[in-house]
Amino acid sequence: MSTDNSVPSSVPIMHTVLRWSIILTVAVALVGGLVGWFVAGWSGVWSAVIAAAVVLLFTAVTAISIIFAAKMPSTYFMAVILGAWLLKLIAFIGVLAIVRAFDFTHDWMLWGTMLAALVGALAIDVVVVLRSRQPYVSDIELPGPETK
Repeated sequence: MSTDNSVPSSVPIMHTVLRWSIILTVAVALVGGLVGWFVAGWSGVWSAVIAAAVVLLFTAVTAISIIFAAKMPSTYFMAVILGAWLLKLIAFIGVLAIVRAFDFTHDWMLWGTMLAALVGALAIDVVVVLRSRQPYVSDIELPGPETK
C-alpha cells in the first residue's frame, strides 16, 4: 500500500455522491410513500420505502468501496470493486427472494419506485462527477526533476 497521506481525488467526489444519495433516498421514500398510499395503501408505502432503501444500499456500497480502496494499488482496488459488485448482486437476489416471499409489498410500486430512485442515483453520479472538474488523469506524479 502507499505511504502517501494525501487524499485521492475520488474520495471527496464519493463523499458528495453519498450525501446526495441520502437526500435522494429520503425524497424518493417520502414521495413514493405518498403515491404508494393512494395507489395501494400501506403495501404501497412499504414498497416505496424498501425500494428507496435498496437503492441507497447499492449506491452506498459503491461509494464506500471506492473510498475504502482509493489508496490501494490498482489490482487491490479492482478486487475491492469487484467484491462490492458481487456483494450487491447477491444482496439484490436475496432482497428479491425476501420481498417476493411476503405479501406486504405492491409489485408495481416497488419496481416503479426502484426505477425512479435508480434514475435519480445515476443522475446524481453524472452531475457530481461533471461538476468535480477532474482532469483526465489525476493523483499521479510524472517522472522528472523535483520542482518542490
